[in-house]
Amino acid sequence: MSPSLIISIVAVTISAVAVVVSMWTHIRSHKLQKRIVALEEARERDRLTDKRKAYLVAKIVKEELARSGHSRIFRKYYLVVENKGLSEARNITLLLADTPLLKHSAVIDSLTEVKQIGPQSFFRYEFKQEFMRTLPLKVDITWEDNSDEPGKYTTTLTL
Repeated sequence: MSPSLIISIVAVTISAVAVVVSMWTHIRSHKLQKRIVALEEARERDRLTDKRKAYLVAKIVKEELARSGHSRIFRKYYLVVENKGLSEARNITLLLADTPLLKHSAVIDSLTEVKQIGPQSFFRYEFKQEFMRTLPLKVDITWEDNSDEPGKYTTTLTL
């Protein structure tokens, strides 16, 4: 066997290995690129869904008031419902301890119920002074928004 034949066989073998490695790398890269595109499309769908969703949460907020000339501090407590989402919430239903909000004994009677709230907004209901006897309070909130999925939030409120 002549040296030129050996060099030719080695060169062909190296070329064949290079072609196989190149094809394997291309196929792997193509599969990876397809997965990246699928992830980006899923992120975009989630972003668009989040844009159409409202997200309501509830908490108790304490406000301290001092009357001029008095050292005594008066406290008011509120149920604050906040829309942290990017869409308006409509047909809001609030239940305190499985009772409609305005019929619950802990809430001041003269309030009107809020049925819709814009994005990044909040509203509040004032509690009666003796509401602490009813703690902890289970709160259920349901609503509709532009996402075509029912909105639901449940928590237990304490101080």
